[in-house]
Amino acid sequence: MKLIAYNDKFKEQIETYQVKNLVFTGLPQNAIKISQENINYHPVLLVNELNEICTFFILDYGDDKFKYTNNINSLLLRSFSTNERFLRKGYALTALSSLPRYVQTNYPNIQEITLGVNKRNVAAQKLYEKAGFKKESRTYIGKKGPQLIFSKAIL
Repeated sequence: MKLIAYNDKFKEQIETYQVKNLVFTGLPQNAIKISQENINYHPVLLVNELNEICTFFILDYGDDKFKYTNNINSLLLRSFSTNERFLRKGYALTALSSLPRYVQTNYPNIQEITLGVNKRNVAAQKLYEKAGFKKESRTYIGKKGPQLIFSKAIL
């Protein structure tokens, strides 16, 4: 298992990537389109030994992160999902656990990863906590309701 930056070699897989529940996240296909126009959007894939995409997310350098943190040396984790074919097999936790090393290697100036989780998305909150993210005392009101703010320091 490894985290890699998205490239067009994975275009066909992204087109067939399925998300079971779109209430709290978006489709990778849409995030890829945004990344082609927004230099701050960096799509990342967790791929298995067969080069199959198991998990997808965006690391966002842009100003949206300031809704969640004041740290200029941070990245916003967004559009996190697991391909429906690979649900409940530990891939999401693997991706999140591998993230600090990936960020240190590819974004050496980054000190923190921050994210928002819908208050109603209890499963995601537990996942982020299990991966070492800390729930902040602040919240953010997003398009789909209150977002709990989580962060993880990059050492």
